[in-house]
Amino acid sequence: MDSPKVQLYLDIAAKGLCILGAALMIFLRGGWFYVGVVAMVLGVLLMGGSLFASRSLRGRRWDGTRRT
Repeated sequence: MDSPKVQLYLDIAAKGLCILGAALMIFLRGGWFYVGVVAMVLGVLLMGGSLFASRSLRGRRWDGTRRT
């Protein structure tokens, strides 16, 4: 998770899963509601991974060296 691209991809995937999960929970019924709940949970977990990736990038410069 040392690349800014990883953070971007995790963020896009997390938001997409949350939107998909919300749409499934709102518009569909039956078992699809629970699929929406699972999608939302996975989206929230990926958001946590995205935040963790951005936290590890704060202390680094773009050339890969650490600030002192």
